Amino acid sequence: MMSGSVARHDSRFVTLPNGLLHHYATVGDRGPKIVLLHGYADSWRSFEPLFKVLGRDAQLFALDQRGHGHTEPGGRYAMADLAQDAIDFIATVAREPVHLVGHSLGAIVAQRAAERRPDLLRSLTIIGGARSAAAHPGLAALRVQIGDFGDAIPPDFIKAFQESTVSAPLRPSRLAAIVKESRKLRPETWRNALEALLNEPRARKALEIRVPALSLWGVEDGVFHKGEQVALSRAIPHLETIHYAGLGHAPHWEAPDRVARDIRSFALAVAPGRLREINRERPHAW
Repeated sequence: MMSGSVARHDSRFVTLPNGLLHHYATVGDRGPKIVLLHGYADSWRSFEPLFKVLGRDAQLFALDQRGHGHTEPGGRYAMADLAQDAIDFIATVAREPVHLVGHSLGAIVAQRAAERRPDLLRSLTIIGGARSAAAHPGLAALRVQIGDFGDAIPPDFIKAFQESTVSAPLRPSRLAAIVKESRKLRPETWRNALEALLNEPRARKALEIRVPALSLWGVEDGVFHKGEQVALSRAIPHLETIHYAGLGHAPHWEAPDRVARDIRSFALAVAPGRLREINRERPHAW
């Protein structure tokens, strides 16, 4: 169920060391700090349904990644560049270790930030994520579609693309808000961000994620399937998992209050420097 209302937010801008003007939305002024990284072709509004519950006793910072929302386009969209944006944002705006949450593209970016600067994180939460999207066949097919559009991405395509990420229809007003945000992207951002996902170079040796980590995954996810979840669990041995039966690639859109409560419970269960157990649901035994 979609939440009936959302928390009041403030809209702010910051110029990061890369020179790009980044936009972000913020909620709350006390409590633990949570930084939120949206998915491909989304914006800070991807997390707006979580604000009411998650922002009750935490400070939220929902960043528009480069070329998305109201943030300036960048010449490069490599995962390393997006991860550096996240690192610089935490260091510049939060100015203390945070609970980092990422969805889809944002989940991969968040992992790269966690690998490089674990000192800036208290925890990592992955929503609808994978260890990597390199050579992903579904995204490769999407690249062909987008390449055929030329100088404009058709609104009907954008609507169908976003509808495909959920297992049940969203409220028309919510879907319209999501599509409106996706239409802000320039065609080159659609293409370059997708190329960066598909062509991310594999590291010679995978870096270890040493912060407490949680994966939230909809069992009906049509983008990152069971195999990606197995790879995540193997790459992050201490990873906690919660699987949502009947939900798709964007569980925070379909069941925002539940997802917000799970993120909040995990953040509260994490003590700096060590792991704590949380209630978990494992409908699949890998």
